[in-house]
Amino acid sequence: MCPNRLTGKFAALMLWLFSMLTSSAYAQGYAHWQEENYIHDSFLTIALQREYNPSQTPRLVRWEKPIIVYIESEAGDSSLQEQLLRIHTRHLTRITGVPIDFTSDIRRANIIASFTTLDQVEEKVARYIGDPESIRVALDEAICLGNFGVNSRGAIERGVIIIPVDYARQNARFLDCIIEEITQLLGLPNDSDNVYPSIFNDVSSDIYLSPLDYILLKILYSPRLKAGMSAEQVDRLLPTVINDLYYLGIIDDAAKLVQVGSLKSHIGD
Repeated sequence: MCPNRLTGKFAALMLWLFSMLTSSAYAQGYAHWQEENYIHDSFLTIALQREYNPSQTPRLVRWEKPIIVYIESEAGDSSLQEQLLRIHTRHLTRITGVPIDFTSDIRRANIIASFTTLDQVEEKVARYIGDPESIRVALDEAICLGNFGVNSRGAIERGVIIIPVDYARQNARFLDCIIEEITQLLGLPNDSDNVYPSIFNDVSSDIYLSPLDYILLKILYSPRLKAGMSAEQVDRLLPTVINDLYYLGIIDDAAKLVQVGSLKSHIGD
């Protein structure tokens, strides 16, 4: 064997060993929720599937106009409720770019946040959503409720969250309800025990937006995606969208970025 061929094989072997070492170090440096396949599958699960309507044809939904929130407070501390909602919605605007403001005129609102009592929940559902029997499973299982309506293009046009303050506090879920329900109304409507860490996981202890939730929101409002896209269209574009986030350092720094302006940063652990 000539020396040049030996040198070439040795160089190739060293290059292979180096690539294996660096890729191993790369993999070890990422949490599971920072891996491309996990992010990809998590987004499809949370954004395209429906917990209480699995037969619905999946499509991407999101807001294409500013959100205006009306707070209806019939139970609990109304000033605290407004303060918590304002802080969290500012955080969501920072992440997604969707403007969110508040109004004292219910006619101007496209989201109603109703703080009520458990014995008034069905009346609120009938007023703002429709026949309570049409969402009976959700009423029987959930502590708090969120519902939104979309237009023919898949853009979210209106929404409502209903929080029974007494029942939520009894279950130590008052803050969770505020954070999860208003976040889901931005277009991440599903819950899954397979997605973690996340507020969209009913068996987890996460109260505040997790780094993975931050990433899912950034994906949802990527300029590469549009309201009304089918699951197949989203699936095809997701690798490019996720690579954008890697390139921008958003996935690497998500654990820090999600804290900026968050309720957690205001309240503390």
